[in-house]
This record gives sequence, structure tokens and C-alpha cells, in this order.
Amino acid sequence: GLQVVLYIDEADYNPFLVTSSGAKIIVHDQNEYPFIEDIGTEIETAAATSIGMHFTRSRKLSKPYSDCTETGADIPVENLYNKSYSLQICLHSCFQKAMVDSCGCAQYAQPLPAGAEYCNYKKNPNWMYCYYRLHEKFVKEQLGCQQICKDACSFKEWALTTSIAQWPSTVSEDWMLRVLSWDKGQKLNKKLNKTDLANLMVFYKDLNERFISENPANTLVILLSNFGGQLGLWMSCSVVCVIEIVEVFFIDSLSIVLRRQWQRAKKWWHHRQRGGPGKGKAPQAGQPEGQGHDNPVCIDEDLPTFTTALRLPLPQDSPLPRTPPPNYSTLRLETAFTEQLPDTLELGQH
Repeated sequence: GLQVVLYIDEADYNPFLVTSSGAKIIVHDQNEYPFIEDIGTEIETAAATSIGMHFTRSRKLSKPYSDCTETGADIPVENLYNKSYSLQICLHSCFQKAMVDSCGCAQYAQPLPAGAEYCNYKKNPNWMYCYYRLHEKFVKEQLGCQQICKDACSFKEWALTTSIAQWPSTVSEDWMLRVLSWDKGQKLNKKLNKTDLANLMVFYKDLNERFISENPANTLVILLSNFGGQLGLWMSCSVVCVIEIVEVFFIDSLSIVLRRQWQRAKKWWHHRQRGGPGKGKAPQAGQPEGQGHDNPVCIDEDLPTFTTALRLPLPQDSPLPRTPPPNYSTLRLETAFTEQLPDTLELGQH
């Protein structure tokens, strides 16, 4: 791990601005900006602080599962820090942009936007009052930055475990302070006090990397599988059976209705074609009557039924030409059996 001794120099603190002494540390990735005031870990003086780190990589699902952003490209706020997107970067960039728009200058503690300049009392004598008024709106979420900025879908975090011990101990305090004073004797002309020092040790708690990811509980495949399982359990049918039911009750019914409407429209059109100037006139001599498909009665394409048979026209009163029966001589019985057979004569004599 890493072990350092921090020199606090408590005598340089302004008692009207700072009421506590110590230091803040933060563990971050190289592509992340360290917002130490927001998420820093405090360590105290005259103590040995040991911090064990545990690395965790997390990934969340984006829309429609959560309202997070992948790279921050869909956020209408310019990234002023030139680092990977994070919620803190978006909030600070949004506040700095509002500071430039409202106060006419930028705060010196944050990066400078393009075309702006930092605030000074010569050009902007009232910038401090404008800053505090704008910061109050930001804290009350009236500035709109909290509504615009979103969490990152992918992020890294270090879980820190802190332990504190007294340092230096009562036995070793005298000689340790002498050694540290001699080590910094070229720069300091005073003897160090233990309240000016803080011992820090940072190490990996374990070398395992934890990865946390979100997966959808129900997808389309899982939904169809559960639906088919429930249908098979309670109704003894499958998805194919459901599709057939839908086909019979919806698709086939619609096809039948459309077919009937088409037949009615076709029949209406044929009646309209027949209703011309020659409607109601008897056929002239020598003009053949309509037969087969030319017969106006047989315009329906459906198979003949009892109802359609009743609609056929009645036979005409005029006799139709008929074929006479055949005239065969074998049909005359009296001429065919005039002579008695010989065997019948012998039976008659006996």
C-alpha cells in the first residue's frame, strides 16, 4: 500500500473560516475528476489512519429501465472538465454556466467556459452577492441542474474501510517528533507538534474485483415462455393453438365478411348493368335465350341451395318442342305372337 505522513500546519488556519483541522483524501480513477469536497474522506491529526480499499465496477441498464446516460452526450450541458462523465461534473458545469449567464463572470474554483473570464472585484464588484444568491437556488433545486443532469450508467467506486489508532504513542512521541523536525529542519525553524501531523496508510483490502450489473427480469422471450407455460398448465394449449384460435375467430371471420361484401357489390353491379334500356322487353324471334353462365339467373357464384332454387323463374306457358318416342315394331305384341308355338300345341292336345 501507500504510507505517508501529512504535515497539516494548523497554525496557518484561519479560525474564523475553519473550525476543524485535518485532511481529506479521495480515491479515484485517472479519467475521473476528484471532487474532494463532495465525496472526500476526512482524516484527523495526531492519529494513524488505515484505509482499506475494495474496488467495485457497476453498470446500470439505460432506458426504458432507468433514466441514466451512457456517455453524457444526450445531456444539454457542456463538460468543462474534459474527463469522463459523472453526475458531479454535470452539476458543477451546469452551475458554472448559470454563473456566467447570471453574474457575467465565472467562479475561480471551477474550469472556465469558452468566452468567459473569472470574477474580480474591479470588473464585477457584486459577483459575491450574485454567487451566493445563485448557490441558494442551486441548493433548493430551483436552478434546474438537478432535473437536467442524470446518473452515469457505468461507474467505478471504491469502498473504503477506515480504522484509527493513536499516533505517535506516548513512548515514541518525543524521539519521533525530533526525527521529523530534523527531517524538515531545512524548511522549518520550529519544533513540530503532533497536532500538525497525520499518518495515513492506504492499501487494498483484497485483490478481488467486484462487478455488479443489471439484467432485465422479463424479456420478450421470457414473457412468451411464461405465457405458453401458463396456457399449457391451465388450458392445455400451446402458442400454436392460440394462433389458430386467433386465425379462426379474427382472420377467417374478416375474410368471410369481406367476401360477402364483395359478392353483394358484384351482384349490385350486375343488376345495374341489366337495368338498361332493354329492361322488361320480351326476347325477339330468332334470338337465343341466355343459357348457362349467360343466363341472368345464374350470376351468383355460390353453390345452389334450397333458397336460391326458389328464386328460379317459373316455366313459360308456351309448349316447348319435345322429342317423340321411338317407333319400333317390336313393341306391337299382337303381331309378334300371332302364331302358337309347337310345344304349346302338344300341351294343349293332352
